[in-house]
Amino acid sequence: MPSAASIFAATIAGALVPAPSSALPVLSFAAPVAAEPPAFLTASAKGAPVLDGLASGRLVFDGAPLAGPEPTVPASRVPAQRGDTLEFNGRTLTTRMFSDKDRISASLIRAIDATRKTLDIAIYELAIREVYDALKRAKDRGVRVRIVIDQSHVFIEKQGQGRTAEVQALIDEGFDMKMLRGGDLHGIMHNKFAVFDGELLETGSYNWARAADVQHYENALFLNEPARIASYQGYWDWMWEQAKPIDLNAPPAPLVPGADGHGPDLPSAPQDAARPVAFNGVNLPAESFTPKGTAGLIASAVDAAREEVLVANFSFTNITLIDALKRAKKRGLTIRIVFDRYQYRFLKEMADMRDLGFAVRLSDGKGPGRGVMHNKFVVLDGRLVETGSFNWTMNGERNNYENAVFLDAPDDAVGYRAYFQRIWAHARPATDADHPAPAGPHALAEDFRPGQF
Repeated sequence: MPSAASIFAATIAGALVPAPSSALPVLSFAAPVAAEPPAFLTASAKGAPVLDGLASGRLVFDGAPLAGPEPTVPASRVPAQRGDTLEFNGRTLTTRMFSDKDRISASLIRAIDATRKTLDIAIYELAIREVYDALKRAKDRGVRVRIVIDQSHVFIEKQGQGRTAEVQALIDEGFDMKMLRGGDLHGIMHNKFAVFDGELLETGSYNWARAADVQHYENALFLNEPARIASYQGYWDWMWEQAKPIDLNAPPAPLVPGADGHGPDLPSAPQDAARPVAFNGVNLPAESFTPKGTAGLIASAVDAAREEVLVANFSFTNITLIDALKRAKKRGLTIRIVFDRYQYRFLKEMADMRDLGFAVRLSDGKGPGRGVMHNKFVVLDGRLVETGSFNWTMNGERNNYENAVFLDAPDDAVGYRAYFQRIWAHARPATDADHPAPAGPHALAEDFRPGQF
């Protein structure tokens, strides 16, 4: 049995600085108009402050607005219910899925089998044979299937592990596939989303892996708003251009750190300039992408909350978001946090939240001892949800390729809040014994066990 030190890689402790404006392409798409906040919400929300200077030896992303056109803020929009199902090419799909009640892979396969023309995928890993079989069926019937996958799941970097049979089969069958590596020493292409026929989007925390179905707490959702899909497609196209072809006879050269111990910065992800989601006086995009573009937006949403903040996060080290939660606590909001039990053991920032007086519980997913609480979402005031692949970490903001969606449909908020309550009810309060690691900078990278996360 390998030691914890051999299993878990050190997380990044790099300098975070916004990229020059020339590195910030901005996508602009048409979007529905934004809602006025309810009349009883009258206090103006403060935005996330600019944090400059070193914090624990690290420069943090300051949440400053991205370069490019001014955000598009339409006049009025009333969030509509999305319903429990939606239709795609004659198939009925579940709108939002939670792994304590849903077999997410079954819905994913239905969507793949319904696809007629194009399927663009960004996945961290693939380890479900039935999903591979559905992709093969799609390819065989003429669907153009293109896949961006995390490089470390093609060229395995950890001793004693190999690529999954499903990833090997994708390569052997000649799928149009490229690989993408994150930045610095431990960056990853951590997305898990797909665009079907340019008409349907699937995203969430759910990795396309068996353990995500049977052991972990996960979430996934289907969305069909054209503007949101166009934004995700633009982001996928941008990653595809940066990704590299896969040649098993030519392994990529390992990253050689510079004199400062870090690799070169990644370019900032393109962002949608529209701000169709209105929350307590703050206008937010429907989605956001990393590198560099998401933590400050989530912090601004937390700063706008006035009643309740419910956080379910697998890995948690981002100073911008920690400070936003501290401000919310100081304002007197109800704040509850569920962390993954095993990540909590090694990440000082997670244990610090309990020490600061936050209500923190720990979960090990559906399977005692083997499962994890892999969600990354927040529910604010029972009205706004942020979810996706984005762990609230420094690495996720600066060195990973990630996505986050902001949902203001009332039934999405109700569904995610109820899911949080179920996780909270099965979790247990954190204790001193749950974090025996010595104090110091966080020591682990998120998604530390390939094949599961």
